[in-house]
Amino acid sequence: MAREMMTKKYKKLRAVVLVFTFLWASFSPLFGEDGKWVIAAQKFIYARGQTKNAVTSNIEETIPINILEKISRSLERNIMPNERFERENYKLRTERQSLYLQLSSEYKKRDSLVLNNYSDMRMKSELKAEEKKIKQIQEKLEKNIAEQKEKYEKAEVQMHLAAGEVDDDDNVELNEAELVKNLIKNIFEQSEDLITEENIALYKDSVESLFKTTVKVKETDYTEPLFEKEVVSSGINGLITGQITSYGDFISVAVDLYNYPGAKKIGSVMEVGEIKELDLITSEISRQILPMIVNTLPVKFVFSIEPEEAKEKLSIYVDDVLQKMENDTVSLDSGSHRIQFVSEGYKSAGVTYFFEGNKKYNIEVKFERPVIGHIQLQLKNELPGNIYANAEPALKFDDRNSQISINGNTILGEFITEDNETAFFYIPKKQTFDGSAVTLNPKPRDRTEYVNTRRKWMYGAYTVFMISLIPTFYTFGNFQINKDLYSKQQIDFETAKRWQTASNISSTISICCGVFWGIELIRYLVAANSVLPQNVKPGIVSEQVPVGIPPVETQQEEAVEIENENQQ
Repeated sequence: MAREMMTKKYKKLRAVVLVFTFLWASFSPLFGEDGKWVIAAQKFIYARGQTKNAVTSNIEETIPINILEKISRSLERNIMPNERFERENYKLRTERQSLYLQLSSEYKKRDSLVLNNYSDMRMKSELKAEEKKIKQIQEKLEKNIAEQKEKYEKAEVQMHLAAGEVDDDDNVELNEAELVKNLIKNIFEQSEDLITEENIALYKDSVESLFKTTVKVKETDYTEPLFEKEVVSSGINGLITGQITSYGDFISVAVDLYNYPGAKKIGSVMEVGEIKELDLITSEISRQILPMIVNTLPVKFVFSIEPEEAKEKLSIYVDDVLQKMENDTVSLDSGSHRIQFVSEGYKSAGVTYFFEGNKKYNIEVKFERPVIGHIQLQLKNELPGNIYANAEPALKFDDRNSQISINGNTILGEFITEDNETAFFYIPKKQTFDGSAVTLNPKPRDRTEYVNTRRKWMYGAYTVFMISLIPTFYTFGNFQINKDLYSKQQIDFETAKRWQTASNISSTISICCGVFWGIELIRYLVAANSVLPQNVKPGIVSEQVPVGIPPVETQQEEAVEIENENQQ
């Protein structure tokens, strides 16, 4: 019986262990420790033949410090498989160099044995020992080279996978046994992410700490092994270098970004400007070099355009730059982009969005033809003034009737009196159709003065209310004290009665002041809300206003304007 119970407990424990192992294998990548990608800058140098003067003094240090300061915010870098390979390859290369030096030393020791006066038996024993050491080192070298080749091939495949050029499963059909085998393998082996992220950190956690070499190498030999060893040993992954050229009041700054280990130049930026606008120069350099530092991943856009007629004359602008579309796709760097779609004869469309890298976005665009027509604007009461709709003046017929052209969009309008008092109104899209009429009831006034007046009254009422509470609390407290004293027959009734009357009067005054403050608060909120555009009401189409035909006075004014333009 005890044995059966132990067996059941063992089975339950084994099941729990298997479940825990499965969950750990599945979710352990989420609990991985994030690394750091350290960036540093080196003191910039002057171009050949260039020397610093009183104006350009210390800018070779000021410029890199300003660049680091502008990119010192919280950022993350996308680490691609080839960059991970360079790190692993650097370790393998360092190990091979050490093994090769050991191999060279052992060969020299073996060759020097003939100089010793050993017996034949001793000589064979020493040679055998050296040959064994040489063989062990050679095996380590061969293993190192094989590992390097394996990691290189793996990085090549991963780079293609990360770029979306190769399908991971290669569309291979597996039988049931292979599926079970792969399932068990995937449970106990963690899959490696193709693209990982590392937090970007400053060298020595300071923008003012510029990298200085301690080895004797040329400042421009950024790819030399000795310089690379110095950078890597300092824990630096990205190094910003630069060259300065100045003529008169203008300077040219050429900046390069190197990635270590591997000593690869991953980007270059050049900016020209005035020396007095040094902050503007460093801001522009930082803006251009930032995508190289974070290693932005490409984004693919696939567009679906309707109708087909709009697609024939389609122009796509990304951040105000015209894009060339191939097979209805466009590739860009990740980040926030403003995309605009323009087609002749249709309303423009656009979207602004933050697009994550290494993804494909399908964007559907349905173009609409613009709605062209006119709307009658009717004032509820006759008021002298002018009406503006979407910053364009309306065609005025009399003090009550006007007309505006529409394009299918909502309308934000403004009524301005002769005294420059304003009133805003809003026409929703559902009422912007040709031949419609709307009624306005504008209440023009100086909104700023009106709001300020109501705010002063509200604060004044609040102040009076707060002051009125002082005697209220005082009289109420004394009333309570005297009431207790009267109950104990320590004072007479008239004294307690006087405090009760004083408390009631003070409380009534405070209540009135509170009501007054509440009324002024509501009036202030109404005044603050009055700056919002007023909604219009549907009107009745007037036959006296010829829709789409401006009055004679307006026609003459327009003709004069056209004529003046022609003369000019």
